[in-house]
Amino acid sequence: MRELLSFLLARDTMHQNQWIAAAELREEGAEDLPVPSNFPQRNEYIEVSYQYLNFSDGPRAGEGRWATGPTPDGKGEFSYHEGPTTSAPMPPPTHPDSRFYGTTELPNTMEKVAGTTQEKLKKE
Repeated sequence: MRELLSFLLARDTMHQNQWIAAAELREEGAEDLPVPSNFPQRNEYIEVSYQYLNFSDGPRAGEGRWATGPTPDGKGEFSYHEGPTTSAPMPPPTHPDSRFYGTTELPNTMEKVAGTTQEKLKKE
């Protein structure tokens, strides 16, 4: 769990710097980056704190201020990576329990027929 939180905070550091670099939104006197500044940055998964992972169509995103050069927080250098940097396999999609969402396991067409039938039964 700690490793996961360390990774997620590191990615949040990147996103904060990315937005500031893209829009120059940092104000004088604002809280030090990254926010929350009370979490020791040394505990982040530093390898990804300043990596821009391109999930856009084409490589042009790598030309932005948010993908190369010094970071606005002055603590690192942006690096550009074409897509995910992990070799871990993508997990299969989850299958939510239909009891939590008020849906059935039936395909939509069957669900529509079932709903129409239920409505007719209630009217009679």
